[in-house]
Amino acid sequence: MSEDLVKIDNAVIPFRIEGAAVRGEIVRLNSAIDDVLKNHNYPKPIAKLVAKAVVLTSLLGSSIKFKGRLIIQTQTNGPLNMLVVDYHTDGNYKNAGKFRASARFDDDKVNALDELSDANLLGAGQMIITIDQGENMQDYQGIVALDNIDLEAAAELYFGKSAQMLTQVRLAANINADSQQWTAGGLMVQSVAAEGGTNTSLNEIELKEIQLSDWENARALMKTIKDFELTDPKNDAQNLLFQLFHEKGVRCYQPQELEAFCQCSDARIEDMLSQFGQEERVEMAQNNPNKPGFIHVDCDFCGKQYEFTAEYFEQ
Repeated sequence: MSEDLVKIDNAVIPFRIEGAAVRGEIVRLNSAIDDVLKNHNYPKPIAKLVAKAVVLTSLLGSSIKFKGRLIIQTQTNGPLNMLVVDYHTDGNYKNAGKFRASARFDDDKVNALDELSDANLLGAGQMIITIDQGENMQDYQGIVALDNIDLEAAAELYFGKSAQMLTQVRLAANINADSQQWTAGGLMVQSVAAEGGTNTSLNEIELKEIQLSDWENARALMKTIKDFELTDPKNDAQNLLFQLFHEKGVRCYQPQELEAFCQCSDARIEDMLSQFGQEERVEMAQNNPNKPGFIHVDCDFCGKQYEFTAEYFEQ
């Protein structure tokens, strides 16, 4: 595998450990996550958690092949009281792998924390994972209680509850002190059924023992990963997989490119404001403290700002 490494940034790569009952995905985000975070004035602890949420959503969303979206949302009583990541799945063709993210937080509560851990920033509440399967299809929704746990633990609980699948997740994000650019990365491994292969004499109990042994080995290797290994641009994702699993070997599959995007536009904002009555629009414009006479709208996802006068809608 080491001879076939190709540097891949801003992508999620599915893989399988050779000869083992373990599969997974690895994500590396460089410019794509920086594009999201640079448009917001998030405190660094909040930005870091937003980046980790994007990585987690990409890990989960990359395995969905139909046309739709995967949405992860947290609703909690912590300083970071709401976090949303919206990911377009593989079946969306030109939009596949595109994501957007937004967070709402209380700056005073962030500053008041003695320990800026992810669990403390989130507080107590819930993480909602929604799979939107498109028009005329019913959404699937899973809910995980958040009570002093981080996103990694929440994801593992989700898979244990919804799919009864042993899962281990590692997430990391970092900002370069010199360039002030963000990078993020993540790795997820899952236990799958062991196959007898050419040895058809193995019974079900023996296959289960192999599956458990493979899982324990993979989980032990996962625990050796340092955050910088997941985020360092000099150590690409494929190289990290080789470092971890070189004894057995790793088979990587077609990567999915990842890209930050937003669906906001002048037309969409205009359509949203047109749903209000003219008196309400006039009141919005008059009550604008920064620029009276203009209706001001900020996009929560990309940070772009829009301005309209109330009179514009009388045309």
